Amino acid sequence: MKKLAAVLLTLVLLTSYSASFAEAEWDYLVTVTELESDHAMLVNRENLLAEDYIPDDLTRATVKCASSSKVDLCKEANEALAAMFEAAALVTEYTYRVEGSDGTWTEKQFKSNEGLRLILKSGYRSYGTQKTTYNNYLARNNGVDDGISSPPGASEHQTGLACDVLSVDYNANNQYMNDSFYQTPEAQWMEENCHNYGFILRYPADREDVTKVPYEPWHMRYVGREIASYMTANSLTLEEFTSEWKDKMSAFLAAGGDVEQQMLLEASRRANGVESTVLEEYGEDGDAEISLTF
Repeated sequence: MKKLAAVLLTLVLLTSYSASFAEAEWDYLVTVTELESDHAMLVNRENLLAEDYIPDDLTRATVKCASSSKVDLCKEANEALAAMFEAAALVTEYTYRVEGSDGTWTEKQFKSNEGLRLILKSGYRSYGTQKTTYNNYLARNNGVDDGISSPPGASEHQTGLACDVLSVDYNANNQYMNDSFYQTPEAQWMEENCHNYGFILRYPADREDVTKVPYEPWHMRYVGREIASYMTANSLTLEEFTSEWKDKMSAFLAAGGDVEQQMLLEASRRANGVESTVLEEYGEDGDAEISLTF
C-alpha cells in the first residue's frame, strides 16, 4: 500500500511539473540559447566588466586592418566580420546620402569596381589598455568625460565582440573619427546590412538618451544573427533589448519555466533542422513575425 502511494505521489509530481513547464511556454522570438550566450552580454557604465575579464577565444583578425599592430576579436565575431567585409567588396553600386551646407540631404551614387572598401580600426582592448585610452582622451578633452571614451570596465571592446570599422578612404583622410563618417557609402551600407552578419550599430543616432554614448557610425557590436535581426526589426538598442528579454525571462521563470530544459528543447529543434528567422513583417500586436523552417 505504501509503495502504491509513493508511485501515485511520483506521478502527481511529474504531471504537475509537466503541466507547469507546458504553461511556461517560451514565446519570445529570440531563443534562450542565444540569450544565455556570451555575445548577448550588455556592457556599459552600469554593467562593468571585471578587471581580469579576458575572452577565452580571442583570435587575430583576418580582415584588412588600419595598422600593422595586431588586432584581436572573439573567433565568432572575427568570422562574421570577414563575411561582412567580403560582402561589402562585392557592392559596386550603392545609393547613399550626404548633407549639404544648408542642412538638406541629397542622394549620391557610389560606383566602383573595387566595391565598398572596409578597414578594421580596432577590436579587443584589455582593461589596462582601455584605462590608458580613457585617460589619454580626458587629457585631450580638458578632463571632460563627454561619453565618447568609456572608462575601463565599461568598454565593449574588452568583450572582444566590438570593433571600429571605417572605410579605407575615410581612415586615410581623417585623424580622428567623428559622425561625418556616416556620410560615406560604407557607413550607410553597414548600418543597413550589418544585422545580416550578426552585428548591430551599437550607438545609433538619436538614441543617446538610452545608450549614454554619442552617435558612433563606426562602432559595430557582434550579438549573433538571431539577436541582431530581432533588434533591427524592432529598432531596439542593446539596453532596450536587454531590459525586454530579462522581463520575459522573469515571467517565464515565475510561471515555472526551466532554462536548462528550454535550451535542451531548442537544441533538439536545431538537431531536427528547425530554424527560426525574425521577419521584417509585423502582426496585429505590433511585434515582428517569426518564420520556422524545417
